[in-house]
Amino acid sequence: MTIQARLGRIALYAFLVVVTAMVLFPILWMVLTSVKPDKEIYSFVPKWLPTKLDWSHYKVVWFEKNFWLYFINSIIVASVTAIVSTVVAVLGGYALARFSFRGRNVLSAIVLMIYLVPIILLALPFYLGLSAIGLFDTRLGLILAVSTYAVPFAVWVLRGFFAQIPPEIEEAAMVDGASRLGALYWVVLPVAVPGILATALFAFILAWDDYLFALIVIDSDELRTLPLAIGLLAGDYLVNDGQMMAMGSITTLPIAIVYLIFQRYFISGLTSGSVKG
Repeated sequence: MTIQARLGRIALYAFLVVVTAMVLFPILWMVLTSVKPDKEIYSFVPKWLPTKLDWSHYKVVWFEKNFWLYFINSIIVASVTAIVSTVVAVLGGYALARFSFRGRNVLSAIVLMIYLVPIILLALPFYLGLSAIGLFDTRLGLILAVSTYAVPFAVWVLRGFFAQIPPEIEEAAMVDGASRLGALYWVVLPVAVPGILATALFAFILAWDDYLFALIVIDSDELRTLPLAIGLLAGDYLVNDGQMMAMGSITTLPIAIVYLIFQRYFISGLTSGSVKG
């Protein structure tokens, strides 16, 4: 390796380290602030590390401000949304990748364009529609709302992923007596696991971070999700900064851990699905 190549690699690594530090610093500061005593949070000279760990902010947030309930609500909404969106995306993406019919490419483009529609434009239709069918201020209503926004992109990703899988493996299974759905279940889905996991993770993160749909659909305190609860609590007259950092940590760290666990599936699923289709 030449000196120029080594210097270029060193410069690249240094740049990546700087960018990573810039991204992680706010998260690290949030976590450290959440376990600092109030006198250290509001001290004139900032202290990078707490002299002792103070978990009182988490206790107040978790028990007194009912964050345990909001956390459960977020888990339920995000998990069901991920399941529903993935099932619909598997069927829709497979159909667009395998079946030839007039207007298939146009339909695929429309599916992606639906995802690009700003959520704010859907606020009034969703409010009126869910109110008309009795699903306003329900978890099911919120799940349906978020799913309709997650499904188009999920279908697009899985369409590209299924298009990469050779159709001959399904044809061989059907020659052996399997039905189309049987071939999909027993042959195609095991091969498409990375793309399916990437789609499910995307839908889960989208539902976990959703604020606008929750603000539109949810009205009861006992049905609030974490982002909605933080937004409403932040509008109080007096909010402790340590408690706000604890709220942010409770909301951010679980999804960061989930992403770190499944990141290789997420990256491989998205990149594989983007090559063809």
